[in-house]
Amino acid sequence: MPRLKPLSRDEAPEDSHRSMDAAARALGAPTTTAGIQARCPPILDAGQVLGAAPARSGTLPAELRFLVCIRVAQIVRCPF
Repeated sequence: MPRLKPLSRDEAPEDSHRSMDAAARALGAPTTTAGIQARCPPILDAGQVLGAAPARSGTLPAELRFLVCIRVAQIVRCPF
């Protein structure tokens, strides 16, 4: 359970709406992380860029990146 209450799109600053919408489209639903990071739109934007960096780098095949994400989620006990 997060310490900060995630903001809904309506509660978030207008600067964060585009990034929150993109996160919801990519994952199929609004995310807790985007709702928390929306409190500071520059952090929300930077987090999305950082999260997309492994895919853009082309270093790992998509299948291996997916397996790494699953394993990391298991290690930190995050539902994935």
